[in-house]
Amino acid sequence: MKDEEQLLPIGTILQSRYRVERQLASGGFGNTYEVTNINFDERWAMKEFFMKNISEREGSTTSVHVSSASKSQFEAQRDKFNKEARRLRKLQHPGIVHVEDLFDDNNTSYYIMDYIGGGSLAEAIKRHGPLSEKKVMELLPQLLDALEYVHNQKIWHLDLKPGNILLKDDGTPVIIDFGASKQLGSGGAHSTSLGMTYTQGYAPSEQVDQNLDRIGPWTDLYALGATLYNLISGNTPPMVSEIQEAEAEAFKFPNGTSEQMKRLILWMMNPNRRKRPQSVKEVRSFLESPSSNSSTQKKVEQDTGETVLPDADGNKPTPMPWYKKPATIVAFVITVIALLTIMVWPRGEEPSTEPDNSPKDSVEQPSVMLTRSATINAKRENYSTDLSVKSSIGQYSYTGFTDYDGKPDGSGTATFSDGRRYEGPFVNGVMEGTGATFVMSNGDVFTGEFRNDRFYKGRYTIKSDGSYFEGTFKNGQPNAGAWYDKNGNKL
Repeated sequence: MKDEEQLLPIGTILQSRYRVERQLASGGFGNTYEVTNINFDERWAMKEFFMKNISEREGSTTSVHVSSASKSQFEAQRDKFNKEARRLRKLQHPGIVHVEDLFDDNNTSYYIMDYIGGGSLAEAIKRHGPLSEKKVMELLPQLLDALEYVHNQKIWHLDLKPGNILLKDDGTPVIIDFGASKQLGSGGAHSTSLGMTYTQGYAPSEQVDQNLDRIGPWTDLYALGATLYNLISGNTPPMVSEIQEAEAEAFKFPNGTSEQMKRLILWMMNPNRRKRPQSVKEVRSFLESPSSNSSTQKKVEQDTGETVLPDADGNKPTPMPWYKKPATIVAFVITVIALLTIMVWPRGEEPSTEPDNSPKDSVEQPSVMLTRSATINAKRENYSTDLSVKSSIGQYSYTGFTDYDGKPDGSGTATFSDGRRYEGPFVNGVMEGTGATFVMSNGDVFTGEFRNDRFYKGRYTIKSDGSYFEGTFKNGQPNAGAWYDKNGNKL
């Protein structure tokens, strides 16, 4: 049977008041129509529950027929359809489609909702091409408001995409189609155990893998990032596997795309759910202060290919502050000269029997230098047990060797008041060298090479699940390398 024969004919009247004016859309679980309430001459949209390849019209009638073999599947999904309508009925937000009525007819179910005449964003792209970044940035705050409202009700949409965002006549976006949505109950369980449907390119791995325990606001935010990408580029978003393999190169951003937009999309579409924004609030903070030094901004900057690690509290991923390395060529040359002076200065010679006829100042100068040399040698072997040191990553108590200025130099241990602990080499007061171990206050552990108080090369292990990153670090954050699960399987 042809698809158009599966739709209600124009002019069909249901419940003695809803007349079908035109057919709007058809999907795997339903058909949508524009209808008129003939009692009040009001225009509405009507969604009919109709499972493609399972539901059929009975002959020339409008009644729906389902084979006995598929009856249980049909009824289970129909019950979900009715729950979707009741769920939407309770949502009162200008950015969420409103449900007006729900009823049974033709051996299936229908609900009546707001008619939104501006078409979908997907249709807008087909007609006019990709949207300007300025237009997208006008829509984004409104979409975030609607999404945050939904998330506050513990509801995840799970099918956010341009086709499910309609525009009112005034250009206001409205999110529709909650057919794939899940709601978290008071006990923490989701509203249904039925499998999750999804749209390729807009669904992260936890959704594709049907892992109900891992979905949350971050799942919808991935889809929103994919939506932003589609709106500005017109391209289908890359699949998770493509992003994992090619990272930022999986995206084909149009010329002129701002760095802010690129960073935002890459952050939201990070394959690892823990490295995406965890709430609308985080995205909004980024948008409100894109050039600030806030932890959110730093996280976005790093997640364009560099994963920001947890802070001292183990909660929000705030990277360590960056300070420029003090070492320069001039400093290096001066240090070499000083060392050579110490090494070649004569020591332990027999006292001279010749009278000292040199000027007094020429005698005192080497005397001072000898004293300085002795002091240097003594302090390089000095072992401190409770030295308070202020560094670029905070104040710590130091135990270990120091240089002639009393700075940590050599092997030692730094213990921070917040529970962080570093064990390894120091150079001129800075954590630097191989064989270092840094334990975060939340139990995460880095092992490897430090440079200028920062992770440089090695392994960072997440305590909570045993996953780890192994490779090089840039500005103290993962750069070139890969993430693995606790069993060593690449993520």
